[in-house]
Amino acid sequence: MIPKQIVTRRRFVIQSSRLLAFSPFAGTIGCISDTVSELSPEDSLKKLIYIIGPWTVGDHLIAEDFAKRFLKTNHADQYLSKSAKLIQSLSKQISEEAIAVKEIDLDDIPKEDMEILINLSKQLYSFVEVRFYVSNEPSWGQCQGNAMWHTRIPE
Repeated sequence: MIPKQIVTRRRFVIQSSRLLAFSPFAGTIGCISDTVSELSPEDSLKKLIYIIGPWTVGDHLIAEDFAKRFLKTNHADQYLSKSAKLIQSLSKQISEEAIAVKEIDLDDIPKEDMEILINLSKQLYSFVEVRFYVSNEPSWGQCQGNAMWHTRIPE
């Protein structure tokens, strides 16, 4: 929830001048093509995995590696045909550059897309690798340097 801010005269002038500075670009914004629709089904699914996955911006390489491996499995087949449409319905909530989002308002998307998104997130978080990442646990075969690792607060 965004706290309400008091609009002072100074803040009003600053904000309105920013708006006026970009008004010449208003005509060109309407001409920009919708790049979300140009994504292939594989790229759309990768973007969905980045968005709903637990990875931070700093761990983008881990997310990319996971997404590549996920696309090679049979699990991805059920989402490939619908991922581009789902990205389009989420485009109002996420920016094109967004790698991860904190929350998605499910009321703003169609019921079918909502079910796909929920099923994909359940699928992702059912993998041991993702659960280990979320709990900050090392991968299998890697030793934990701290014997008291289980008492730490998750990041």
